[in-house]
Amino acid sequence: MRAIVENLYAQQQMLLQPKPASKEQTACIQQLREKIPVQILGHFDRLIAQGRRGVALVRRGICGECHLRISSGTVASLVRPKDVYVCDNCGRYLLLAPDETITPAESAAPVTPPARKTRKKPVAAAG
Repeated sequence: MRAIVENLYAQQQMLLQPKPASKEQTACIQQLREKIPVQILGHFDRLIAQGRRGVALVRRGICGECHLRISSGTVASLVRPKDVYVCDNCGRYLLLAPDETITPAESAAPVTPPARKTRKKPVAAAG
């Protein structure tokens, strides 16, 4: 599923260039569009038609477009996406920024619980 959002992001980058698209870019955009399901592409096209970006990069748990915090569960799901995620506030597709990607070893690191404190019994004074 991550590949779908990455294809949308690549398409968005080509569409937002200030110069007109060349024939090669138009062909590349068409190839990217063929790999994306119709429902996802329709939502993306509506956002672009409104003059908005269709994909937002997530950095430090914050949507790159509306600048609001994304729930921690969604951010964790973006590391290993099994679905396409949308920002609850602005409706843009979410993509974890490349510099934010957590390696599987880091995300699967075991969490050790804090050491349990034991109560020491007072020693009886000899005497």
